[in-house]
Order: sequence, then C-alpha cells, then structure tokens
Amino acid sequence: MIRPCRSDVVASNISKTRAFRGGKIAIQDEASQLVALLVGKGKNILDCCAAPGGKTRIMAAQNPHSAVLALELHPQRAALLRKLVPATNVNVTTTDARDFAVTKAFDRVLADVPCSGTGTLSRNPEIKWRLTPNDLADLTSRQSALLDRALDALAPGGLLVYSTCSLETEENEGVISRVPERRIVQKMQRLPGRDAGDGFFASVIKSD
Repeated sequence: MIRPCRSDVVASNISKTRAFRGGKIAIQDEASQLVALLVGKGKNILDCCAAPGGKTRIMAAQNPHSAVLALELHPQRAALLRKLVPATNVNVTTTDARDFAVTKAFDRVLADVPCSGTGTLSRNPEIKWRLTPNDLADLTSRQSALLDRALDALAPGGLLVYSTCSLETEENEGVISRVPERRIVQKMQRLPGRDAGDGFFASVIKSD
C-alpha cells in the first residue's frame, strides 16, 4: 500500500495550520506588504488605523527596537490586532485616530485609511453594487480628517505614508491635494490587471 507523503499535498487551508494559529505566519496581499515597507525605519512609529494588523506586524518586524503605537477604533478589531501582532514593541490603543491626543511626535506615521476598497474588487465584487456616491463623500471626509491628524503627529524630519486600497481619485489624489506638492516625496499606484495583487494608492509625505 502506498501511503501519501508531504510532497503529495498540493492544496490546503493555511489558516488551519499550527504555524498560522501560533502567529508564526500571516496571510497578506503583496500590495499591503509594499505599503508597510514604504514606512521604512523609525524610532517612534504611529499606525493610525491598524487592524487587523498585517502592516503593523511588518513595521514592528523591520523596526524591532522601535516603539510602534497602533490605533484602532473598534474594540473587537483591536483585540484581534493584539492577537495577530504579538510583538512586544507594539502598543495597541482603542481610539478614533481623528480624536487621538498627540502628546509626542512620531518620525514615521502610517495612515492606511478606511476606503471604498475598489482596488480589491476581484476578491470583493459586491463592492460595486454596494457603494454609492454618498458613501464616497463620507469616506473622503473621514480620510481628510485622518490625514490632518496624522500630519499633526509627524515629527520634524519624519515621513508619513497615506494609503488606500481604492482606485478612486477622490480618495487618493483628491485627499492628498491638501498637502503642498513640495512635501510629496513619492507616489505609488498599483492597478489590478497590470500589477500583481490588489490595487492600491500610496503617497509618502515629508514633514514641513
């Protein structure tokens, strides 16, 4: 009788493995990883809208001796974040980033803001039926407020990454247009069908 060996396994559910449940591995789209890597190296890092924590985890790993403050509005998602990101240099705080009391400056800030998610339509096709013009107006208002607070938290000489998984100009160029062009260090946009993974927009902004 021939018994199957590990090399015979061609498909499985990685979320059911011990490595995944133990937090040793994570599932994340390539685009999300790139956004986190744009943040780079810093001593004090602020993640404004952190859950579920994939980007937080990457930032903590590439800055193991730095302090990472991860903000999350919803308590349940904050609890999930604490579970998925066990790094000791990460402090999770349940709060609305728009109301965050800035008591110190951060040399690296990530504002990966809530968005329409149109860059993920291949995985979430229902978005195109659910999204309305009113939703987009509400989102851009929230995104602008989050960007303003993130800019307030940025230290002199620091860098801020504003990002969305949206393809909509209103949520991307429309929001960062409030920032003087001289402060825009880099812009990046990935498009489904042209680039691997989800679509996203990111802008790297330097302190004034």
